[in-house]
Amino acid sequence: MLLHKKYLGNSLAAQMILIPFLLTIGLFVVSSITDGLRLYEHGRDAENLILLLIALLGSLTVGGIVGYSFARLSKNKPDLAKDRYLPALVPILYALFFAILALVLSDGNFNSGWWGVYLFKNPMFFIFDIGLSFSGLHFIIPVAELMGYLGFLGGIILYDGSTKLASGSSLARNFKAALVLLCISVITFSGIATRTVIDNGMTELLYGKSTVGSELTEFDLMDKAPFKDNNGLAKLGKPASLQFTELDSMPRLDGATAAYPVYASFVEAVYKGLGEYYLANKKNNVKDVSTAFVASEHFPLDLVKCSRTNVAYERLIAGETDLIFVAEPSKAQVEAIKARGDEFVLTPIGSEAFVFFTNSKNPVENLTIKQIQAIYSGKITRWNEVGGQWNKIRPYQRPENSGSQTVMQNKVMKGISMIEQTEETYAGGMGEIISEVASYKNAKNALGYTFMYYSTEMIRNNQIKYLAIDGIKPTPETVRNKTYPFTVPVYAVTLKSNKKDNVSRLLKWVLSEEGQSLIEETGYVNNGV
Repeated sequence: MLLHKKYLGNSLAAQMILIPFLLTIGLFVVSSITDGLRLYEHGRDAENLILLLIALLGSLTVGGIVGYSFARLSKNKPDLAKDRYLPALVPILYALFFAILALVLSDGNFNSGWWGVYLFKNPMFFIFDIGLSFSGLHFIIPVAELMGYLGFLGGIILYDGSTKLASGSSLARNFKAALVLLCISVITFSGIATRTVIDNGMTELLYGKSTVGSELTEFDLMDKAPFKDNNGLAKLGKPASLQFTELDSMPRLDGATAAYPVYASFVEAVYKGLGEYYLANKKNNVKDVSTAFVASEHFPLDLVKCSRTNVAYERLIAGETDLIFVAEPSKAQVEAIKARGDEFVLTPIGSEAFVFFTNSKNPVENLTIKQIQAIYSGKITRWNEVGGQWNKIRPYQRPENSGSQTVMQNKVMKGISMIEQTEETYAGGMGEIISEVASYKNAKNALGYTFMYYSTEMIRNNQIKYLAIDGIKPTPETVRNKTYPFTVPVYAVTLKSNKKDNVSRLLKWVLSEEGQSLIEETGYVNNGV
C-alpha cells in the first residue's frame, strides 16, 4: 500500500507539475517559431485553427512522452492495470469537471470571468494560461491541459503494451473500456468547446482570407461630409441655381446612412453659407467641427446630420429636423405621426434596388418572390429546396423600423408574417448584415437583404453576390425600367405641418435637372428629369 501511495504521488507530480512546466516552455518556443511563419496572412480564423491543432498535437505529444518515461522509470509499479491507470485519471477528471462547468456557466464565451476562475485550478498552469489569454487564444487553454493529461495516460498504456505488462483479466479489459470512453469524452468536449474556431478556420482555409468590411461608423461618414477635401461626393461643376446663405433659414436635414452621400452632395451645392462657416472654422480644435455634418450637436453644424432611418424618423416626428432622406416609413412610424395630429409627405427623388444576397460561394443564383416569402416565413429552411446544397438557410433580418426591414415587410412579404429573429440572425446595421452574410463562417448558408447602392458604393464588399429575383438581376437598367421586382423609391420626407418656404424650395431643386444629376452621379437612378 505504501508503494502504491508513492506511485500515486509521483504520478500526480508528473502530471500536475512537470507537464505544465514543459507546456509553458513549449508555448514560448512555439510562439517564436509561428511568429516567423506569418500565419496571420492566412486570416485570423485560419491562424486560430492552426494554433489550436499545434496545441492539441503538441500537448498530446508532451504528455505522451512524460507518461511513457514515467512508466519506464517507475519502480515497483502496481501489477493491476487499474492501479497503474487510476492515478492518471485524477487530473483528467479534475480538469474536465472544471472545464465543463466553465463552458456551461460562460455559455461558451471564453472571455467570460468563469474562465478566469478556471485559470486558478492548477497554479502550475498559470503562466501558460495567462500567456494564451493575452494572445487572445483562450480557447486553447482547456484543450491543451486536457490533451497533456490524456497524453500522459496514453504514454503509460503505450509502455504497458510494448512491455506486455497490461493485465489480461476481465476486470482490466472492462477498465480499459472505461478509459476509452473517457478519452472519447475528452475529445468530444474539446470539439464542442472549440467548434466555432474549427468551423471558421476550416472555411477560411478552404476559401481564403476574409477581407469583409463592417458597418460604417460616423468616422467613415465624416470622410464623405460636404465641404471636406476628397470627400468623393457628386459635384455639379458649376454654382447651383439655388443658394442658401442665411444659416437661420436653412432646412435641417437628416437621413439614412445609405442616403448620406446624396443629401451631403445637395448641401455642398446649395448650402453656401454653411460651407463658408465650416471653412472659416475647420482649423479650430472644436469637437463639433471635427464631427461636422454627421454627429454635431450645436448650431449651425447640426443643420446636417446622419442618424440612420429609424432615428431620423424619430427626430422628424419630434420636430428636431425639417427633411429626411430615407426609405418609406414603417406602420409604427406612421402611427406615431398620426398620434401627433400630423402626417408625412413623401417625395420620391430617385429609385433604388432592394436586393437579396448570399455569399459568393453559394451556388444559388436566383430566387422567386414566393421562395423568398417562404424562406422568411419559415416554410423553406434548406438551400436544396431552392436549387442549392443541403445546408440549412440562415436568413438574416434587420431591426424593426429600420429602412430595409420596413421595405422587406411592406414590399416583399406583403402581410406574410416573418419568422422571429434570433441572436444568430439579427443584424443591427446594414453593414453588419453584409458582413455576416459575406463572412466565411457563414459561407454556405446565409441570406440577407439591403439596398444595392449602400453595399456597392459604401461597403464595396466583393464577397457577396446579388441574387436575381424571378430571373431578373438588379442593375441600373432594370431599376430604371422597373422590371426588377423590388425597385423602390428613395424619399425626401417632410411633415405636412411644415410650411417653411426654404424646405419647399429645396425639394423643388432636388427634383430639378441639377438635383437629379447629383442623384444619378452618386449612384442612384434618378426620376428621369
